[in-house]
Amino acid sequence: MPTYQARRLAEERDLDLVEVAPQAQPPVCKVMDYGRFKYSLERKQREAHRAGRAGRAASEMKDVQLSPRIDDHDLQVKVDRALEFLTDGHPVRMVVRFLGRDMRHPENGMRALQTALDALGKEIAIRVDQAPRMEGRQLFALVRVDKGARARTDKPADEKAGADGETHEADSPMVALDTPSEATGPVAVVPVVAPEPNAESAEPVATA
Repeated sequence: MPTYQARRLAEERDLDLVEVAPQAQPPVCKVMDYGRFKYSLERKQREAHRAGRAGRAASEMKDVQLSPRIDDHDLQVKVDRALEFLTDGHPVRMVVRFLGRDMRHPENGMRALQTALDALGKEIAIRVDQAPRMEGRQLFALVRVDKGARARTDKPADEKAGADGETHEADSPMVALDTPSEATGPVAVVPVVAPEPNAESAEPVATA
């Protein structure tokens, strides 16, 4: 296809003519919304980065230590710390350490741990993988983010982002230019301005 016909096709669709295969003979270009294409590419890269970081975090457990006699302010500090770890993707082990005479009243440690879990559950959806249990002089529970609940919460936003940011490949034709490309890089963008609709000037263009 001649270059002028490819540009005309892009102008008629109010899109950009982007060179995708400069080494091909003849060069291959694509009619697309280049801004949307860049957004979609960057979004996929961010998602891949988050997935890799989450995978690394999933194997690193974090401990948050409590006391059977912890006060309300310190308890909130510990809850905020656990929330930070969970947000980063780490599983968290809530640990209550009994010192000296604290072992005489294990119910105080259980009450502190349950209060912390309740406060944490109000901040983020959590799943208790290991129910509270005693090991020696420690009482602990293992929690992590409830991914199912988070996915249900984020689904509308993801669908909206997909509707706004995804590039529809089926609507973006590929064209091979008959004339050598003037691009100096691997991707050449020819911005176009949509002209006034003119049915008489429209010519059929073969696409590949």
